[in-house]
Amino acid sequence: MWQRITGAVLLLWGHATGAADIALGGVPVSIMLTDRPKITVEKPGGGWYDTLVLSNSAGSDITRYQAQVPIQVSIRNEREFTVSLVEPLVLMHETDSTLAFTTERVGFGTNSTTLQTLGTTPVSFSNPVQAGDTSTGSYLLSVVARQPMGVLGTLSGNYAGKLVLMFEVKV
Repeated sequence: MWQRITGAVLLLWGHATGAADIALGGVPVSIMLTDRPKITVEKPGGGWYDTLVLSNSAGSDITRYQAQVPIQVSIRNEREFTVSLVEPLVLMHETDSTLAFTTERVGFGTNSTTLQTLGTTPVSFSNPVQAGDTSTGSYLLSVVARQPMGVLGTLSGNYAGKLVLMFEVKV
């Protein structure tokens, strides 16, 4: 068995050295490398959010819960990108599936006054002009949901859901 492997290696070795001896005939060859855009989405300082805690402490409507968290978007060799919701956000009670929050808005923007509502159709954004090969922008992700209807004592508990966003570089 080792003799067959050695023979195969010797045959390959002969072809490799033979190929090196063939001249290209003076044809100029140029290679252009394209460094494709790369997008990084994270919380400032790195990493990502394990959970978003919605609070009803802002404003007088205690049935409306919300959260806003900072997001940093860095793109190598580009500054334009889109964001969309992969699927609607549904916040369900962990033990009673008849209780679910109504998502009023999932928004994204540079600050709380420029938030754009996200849906399944991509929404365009642009990082500031890049310095060097990477553009970086600071944004806010906002979630607003209304508590389920029901008797006051039956609504308490833990609610959970998946917020799945798609960030894509525009090229």
